[in-house]
Amino acid sequence: MTTKVMIHANHGWPVDVTPVSIGGSAVGPKRRVDAGATQEFCVHSGQDLLVHEVQPSEIAAETGE
Repeated sequence: MTTKVMIHANHGWPVDVTPVSIGGSAVGPKRRVDAGATQEFCVHSGQDLLVHEVQPSEIAAETGE
């Protein structure tokens, strides 16, 4: 069984989504949903999604500001 999850990054900040196994290890690459965008993710059996709203300080650290 697969579950579809819609991520709406509508608060002005991007959202990082990482598929993880129930044991906590990453099972796929992190994907970023840009601010203002909507993206669909599939959750497979034995998998969770780690959803993280990226904060301004994290964006500044990524860009070296």
